[in-house]
Amino acid sequence: MRLLAAAILGSLLVSPMDGAEIERALSIARGRDAERQQFHRRYIVDLPGQTVTQIEVITEFRRLVIIAEEHVLRGDWMFTRGRRAAEDAIKPLRGVVTVKAQVRFNPLNTFVDSPAYSLVVGTDVVNTQLTPQFAVPFKARDGKTLSSLIGVALEAAIPAGHFEQSVKTIGVVLDGKDVGHSSYDFSKLD
Repeated sequence: MRLLAAAILGSLLVSPMDGAEIERALSIARGRDAERQQFHRRYIVDLPGQTVTQIEVITEFRRLVIIAEEHVLRGDWMFTRGRRAAEDAIKPLRGVVTVKAQVRFNPLNTFVDSPAYSLVVGTDVVNTQLTPQFAVPFKARDGKTLSSLIGVALEAAIPAGHFEQSVKTIGVVLDGKDVGHSSYDFSKLD
């Protein structure tokens, strides 16, 4: 029975974090800025294309580092000194990997709403939340306040078991066509 449980947990991207893993995440959050940037660099890929500019992965471990960093920035260093608050903070998204992408539009676009971009993991289109991004509003000559749609942020929450410690391509598609993608080796991510 224990072997079966170990095999199942071993197949997940992140098995439930134990005390040592939680402490390691909190330690990274307390670390120097350069060390934290180096840690996050593995999860964020800046793409050379003009449309999809960035793809990011947030594992359960990295999510705890981000939460702890936010507490430190607010001056709440005590958050990083104990496990209970950390365990409570990540509880709602245990076993979930978040994938994000940033799409920028040509400045001459005439979009009123964002096109229906979707995130793809491997060959699977995943349920994607789109958040439109607008330029700073300005006043037109007729007195109306205007703003243009300059991009869209894409986000998807995916069960960690979908990644199986393997290399997966994460991409953005529009009408079934690849707009931009990057590969991640999930066996090397925390």
